[in-house]
Amino acid sequence: MKRKTVSIIKACCFTEKAKDLLEKLRSSLPEIIWLPLESKEELNQWTKDAFEKSVPLLFISAAGIAARIISPFVKNKISDSPVLVMEEEGKFIIPILSGHLGNANQIARMISKTTGAQAVITTATDVNEKFSIDNFAKANGFRIVNRHGIKKVSAKILNGEKINVYIDEEIAVKDSNIPKEIVLVKEITLSDVAITTEEIPEIHIEKTLNLVVKKYCLGMGCKKGKSFEELKIFAEETLKEKLNCQLKDDIYSLSSIDLKEMEIGLAEFSHYLHVPFETYSSEELQSAEGNFSESDFVKETTGVSNVCERAAVLSAGKNYRLLIKKTTGRGITLSVAEKIPEIKTWKIEGTK
Repeated sequence: MKRKTVSIIKACCFTEKAKDLLEKLRSSLPEIIWLPLESKEELNQWTKDAFEKSVPLLFISAAGIAARIISPFVKNKISDSPVLVMEEEGKFIIPILSGHLGNANQIARMISKTTGAQAVITTATDVNEKFSIDNFAKANGFRIVNRHGIKKVSAKILNGEKINVYIDEEIAVKDSNIPKEIVLVKEITLSDVAITTEEIPEIHIEKTLNLVVKKYCLGMGCKKGKSFEELKIFAEETLKEKLNCQLKDDIYSLSSIDLKEMEIGLAEFSHYLHVPFETYSSEELQSAEGNFSESDFVKETTGVSNVCERAAVLSAGKNYRLLIKKTTGRGITLSVAEKIPEIKTWKIEGTK
């Protein structure tokens, strides 16, 4: 079964030649939701809105123009929007902000592969083909508790040193191909990185980078045109009431049916959460195993009797627990499944 991960990109251009290039990008990558800057939109507000949702930004312009426009909104590497620049000839695509955690490097490689533009990657671990701890955290859906620790860990790796990694016993290690830069240790006190199910005691934070497993898979459905704000408020209220958890701390994935793959509100919500937006066909949803809420109306509309519960458990994988059954309100349905804590991959794109 293949998960389809959907992306959204806000694009900005200032010349006719740049607009022509944007149209070529839209034709080459129709699976992307492209949101060009409209003539009626104010540029600063447009950029601010993107940063508030962590939505990727592509400037088809000089890099200096992009740098000046985004500068008031840049805060930190965990929440900043990924920002890329492409010159109007379409020869180069350059990530300039949030290359790892925001996936700017990955977006650049995707555009490069599709269009032939050269991806100019400048992050040190990628340039040196070294293990990247923030890329690793992103790929496995871990929350970074203390972002200052990333710099320390990356510096050791770039200096040719090994890093000590502690992993909670209840976290399954699905991939045994551990990178050469990593040594597994059994004590947090010996670790440079601690991968845990709960935050480690504050006494260890200065020395140890703490990665915490995000375990909740959020399945959602909605009426057409539901906004990011409506989806966010409904999810926040439901999760606080039923699980007492925080959206940005605990959500591993957002998923729905493929009929919703171009729903802008859902795509924006996934970027805000810094999680993949996975969509499944009705046949894939129907194959999910479990006891689900049934709706004849939903089946007539989508081809499957329940979307949110089935999407949540497919994203969670085997041995899931359905924590929140179908919850409905304001034209939105929501369900949450808990996945087993795991390290699914050590291999990160751009490394040896």
